[in-house]
Formats: sequence, structure tokens, C-alpha cells
Amino acid sequence: MRAMRLIPPLDCREEIARRLQTITDHQKLNAIIGVNPDAMALAECYQQRRRSGAVIGPLHGVPLIVKDNIACGEWPLTLGCKGLASVKAISDARVIQRLRAAGAIILARANMSEFAFDVRSRSSLGGDVRNPLQPQVTAGGSSGGSAAAVAAGMADGALGTDTGGSIRIPCSYTGLVGLRPAFRRDMLEGVAPLALSKDTVGPMVHTVRDAALLHAIMHGEQPTQPEAASLHSLRLGVINTLEGEDPAQLSVWHHALNQLRLAGATLVDVDLPILAKVKSQPCLSLYEFQVAFNGWLVQQQNGPNSLREIIASGEYLPEFHTLLEQMLTSHSLKTPQWLNGRRFQRGLFQALTQAADHYRIDAFVYPTVGSQPISLDKMPPGCAPELAAISGLPAITLPCGKVERGLPVGMELLTKTRDEHFLLAVALACESVFHPD
Repeated sequence: MRAMRLIPPLDCREEIARRLQTITDHQKLNAIIGVNPDAMALAECYQQRRRSGAVIGPLHGVPLIVKDNIACGEWPLTLGCKGLASVKAISDARVIQRLRAAGAIILARANMSEFAFDVRSRSSLGGDVRNPLQPQVTAGGSSGGSAAAVAAGMADGALGTDTGGSIRIPCSYTGLVGLRPAFRRDMLEGVAPLALSKDTVGPMVHTVRDAALLHAIMHGEQPTQPEAASLHSLRLGVINTLEGEDPAQLSVWHHALNQLRLAGATLVDVDLPILAKVKSQPCLSLYEFQVAFNGWLVQQQNGPNSLREIIASGEYLPEFHTLLEQMLTSHSLKTPQWLNGRRFQRGLFQALTQAADHYRIDAFVYPTVGSQPISLDKMPPGCAPELAAISGLPAITLPCGKVERGLPVGMELLTKTRDEHFLLAVALACESVFHPD
């Protein structure tokens, strides 16, 4: 079982200085948009408190990276967009308040896919986020800067947001653990919106235990050491239609499944006919973005007043022009298309819970993405990340092996209930098979 990495450093100043140097050494990854100018001063303050025995909490002096669509004090809040470069948040997002109260030092703001639109991370402010494992390929998106920062050692934990796979896709590409929690609207306070019916915020880390720690703190819970589920009692539902057609990845995937079998888990092939309808469903962000985004803009400092004003400025990636113009046409939510999308959300949730009961399984399992990234261009991830995003159920990705050229393969687990604690217990059991150290 891999050890936790998010533990309070003995010397906060040394830790923060080391991480800041790593950020400087890896500037070409384009993972970071801005560094906390008070980081070293905070480290000194935290070190003094440690000497006096006044430890703040379980993250005392631990540096974290935060995606630049999550409000941090009066820092810039740009979403990677030149048209939002002057925006400053009024206060911390709810999750940031809780992390700071636990002692975390917010070290830097991570680059991202502009507006969180894409499954690669390219922005007009920060450029393309490169994968630290192979810099010629994308780190994925939209939380690619957060993933690249953790994978490169700029911090051992970061926050991302996930609307359709934006935590799990870059974590899969970079060999990290990424948790998309169950959908809870109250957790989005201070988070810039993309699709209000699907947005979530979650941890991107090296181990399942670290994910459990950050998840507990972010949700206002008392952190506890999670216990792994018993592999011999686990029934995992394998969704074969989500395996993709990448031969290198398939070889690793089938080996990982065999490892789980040998370790005692029962694997059951699951048929989900509803998956054939996923790609044909209305994209809810098309209808929700402008309404939510304009409401968010008026709550910020120094920024434009509307999405239309940003489009008129031309200060955004030109490749998003058509999409932004399309979003401008939606002025209210309860259109027939939006209602159809919401009905499908409920239908997919029901189909997943019924299938879990029918096959008597504890969790669904499938590759996080359908194929490996091969360049800085966008790679179609397949519909696997949409299962959790549409249904609102929690999902977690963890690395289960590597292809010959060195890139990791992510395994995603999804449970039928909104209980992340059980999901984390299942993930811990699987992690112990793939990473017994």
C-alpha cells in the first residue's frame, strides 16, 4: 500500500522553497499561471508556530496547487483566459477556506483549459500544458495544470474541477489518483461555473489515502484513516464496451484485471445498453454556461460584465469562437433540449443503480480513457468519464500500469451510491494490488 505524501513537513520553509524551485525548473510545462507571492512568508510563520507547538491542523505547512477557476482570496481568477486576466476573487472558495483552516499553504494557481471547456489544457494566458512524463504530449484537461504540477513534483496535491472528466482524464494521463466526488451544489461556492448540473471540485494526488484526506477536509469532515475493502468480498462490474481500441492500453488493462482476479476479486462482465445513447445527448454546458457564467462574473472584481463582452474583446482562444457564439444563444435553462438532458441524467443514474443491483456488484470498473495521448492535440477520451459526470455518482481514477512507451493507464471505479467513503475503500483495495509498496 502506497504511503501518504500529504503530511506536514518538519521544515515548512525548506519545503516551500524546494517546491518553488521545482516550479521554476519546470516552467516549460506551462502548468502554473501564478505563484503565491506570500508563500515564503507564510512558511516562516508556519515554522514558528510549529516550534511553539501551535500546529494548525493535519495539513500544517503542506503546499497545494489550485486550478485557476477556484477562488483564492483576492488573487487573480482567470480561467486561463486573457479576457479575464484582470479579474480578482472577493474571497476564498468554500473548499479553500477549509484547506487553509487545516493548515495548507496555497502555493500557486494552475493553468487549465480555457473556461474549462476542453479535455486538453490549452489557454490564451498559459499556452499548452505539457505532460511531465512525456512533454511532447498533452497533460489532458481541463485540470491539466493541476495534474502536471503534481506529477512534476511542484506539490503533492492539487485541486481540480470535473464537469465531464476534467479531473480524471489528466490524472489518467499523468499517473495520478483523481477523485470526482458525488455532485453537491453547495460545494461549488467560489468555483467558476461551466455546467451547474454537473460541476464538481476534487483532489488530484499520488495515493488514494491522500485523496481521502483532502476529500474529508474539503467536505468539512474529520479526517480518518480509511480502511481498504476486502478484495475477496469485492464484486467488480467490468464494462467491456468502454475498453477502447488502443492495443497498447488494452494489453495493460487486461493484465490489470487479471491481477485483481488473482488477488481475490470477483469480476463480472456488465452490459449497459444505455451507453449507446450517451454521445447523442444534449451537452448541458451549452445551455447552462452563459446563464451561470454571467451571474458569476458580476460577483467578481475588476472583470468584464458578461460573456458577450469577452467575445467582443477577442481576448480568448480563437478556436472557441464558434462554441462561445453558440452559448450566447441560450438565455434560459428550461428549454426542451435542457430538459431532455436532465431527464437523461436521471435515466442514467437509474440504469447504473439497477445494473449494480442486478449483477450484485460493489463498483463498476473500466479504463478512464479510451486511448493514450499521442500529441498536444485533443484526444477523444470516449464516453467513460461521462458515466459519473451525467449520473452525479462519485468516481475515482488510479494508475493500474504503464504502456511500453511509459505512459500510465488509468482505471476508473464508480459506485452506485453517493458514498465516497465506500468508493475510497474499494479504490484502496485495488491500489494495494497495483502498488503493493
